Amino acid sequence: MNHKTAKKSRKRSKKQPTKRPGNIYDTFVKNIFGRILVFIDFLQNYADPQFVSNIEINKIYPAPTHYIGMKGNERIVDLMFCCPLKNSNGNMKAVILFEHVGSSLKTLPIRLLGLANMIWWAELKEKQKVLSAIYFIVLRTGKKPRRRRYTQLADWLPKDENGQPIGAVPEIKYDLIDLPAIDNDKLRGGAELRLGLGFLKKMTEGMEDEFADAMLPLIEIDDAEQQMILTNELLEFAAKVFAARKKRLDSEMVNEALKPIFKERTKSMTMTIFEEAEARGEAKGEARGKTEAGQRMVLAALRKKFTKIPKHIETSIRQMSDPIALESLISDVFESKTLNEFEVALQ
Repeated sequence: MNHKTAKKSRKRSKKQPTKRPGNIYDTFVKNIFGRILVFIDFLQNYADPQFVSNIEINKIYPAPTHYIGMKGNERIVDLMFCCPLKNSNGNMKAVILFEHVGSSLKTLPIRLLGLANMIWWAELKEKQKVLSAIYFIVLRTGKKPRRRRYTQLADWLPKDENGQPIGAVPEIKYDLIDLPAIDNDKLRGGAELRLGLGFLKKMTEGMEDEFADAMLPLIEIDDAEQQMILTNELLEFAAKVFAARKKRLDSEMVNEALKPIFKERTKSMTMTIFEEAEARGEAKGEARGKTEAGQRMVLAALRKKFTKIPKHIETSIRQMSDPIALESLISDVFESKTLNEFEVALQ
């Protein structure tokens, strides 16, 4: 890699935001429902039938992420799909925003209105002549079923003497799937959908010790490769939930859970899963080690040449993750006569 290429690589690395671990439940939902066929299955079994009847169910595709806002860095991170309408001429689509929430729904209408506004402004910037019809479907998780009515925007507004909201009330509609209110044996849909919903239900209701029962739909998965992928996803999710609750998912528990599914292959499957998890951890650790070593080398060289390093320069270096780009910075340290010259190279 030449000096110019290294600078470009370094620039890309520097601009990448530091990743933070997301909510483990949200991540699981996105992994499962990010699969188009699973999401379509979910719509056909849980969404408003009138909405489903208006869309081309086999033409659904993931919607691109919209970056909008005053600074251009706000984004919609929930699962969002474009669903072409049957009666459209091709320039109108329905956008489904899949919102995964916990027990509280108090601020939900305000958040959904904000998301709708973000979507429409993004489309206006893209010069769309027809804005998307938006259908919100909310999957609620929690330990107990919701007993109260759905929250509305009017609940937040001032009231007149008759208890009616004052001013215009821009109510926004949404469908709510209350997962705690559905028994596991009443879950609808294909094996992957029931598997995802059932597992999420067990984990969020505090019944992680019963995760083995929720894995049983795996038996219905005919594709061996897909069965293995799903098994790994479920166990990785379960392990994180156990760890968050100060418990440990060990090989004996996994072995018992896999017995009804893989039968004579159970022991080899358990070993493979734990070996793969260990290998992934080692690979991540090795990459992190190389990155940290590169950061230390650059900072040490800077301190030796310039004695003191401004905080913003040190922060920029610590945010870099490309070991090759970090290595190329060493030559910039030696070539720069001042910290200002180095900062230019850093950018």
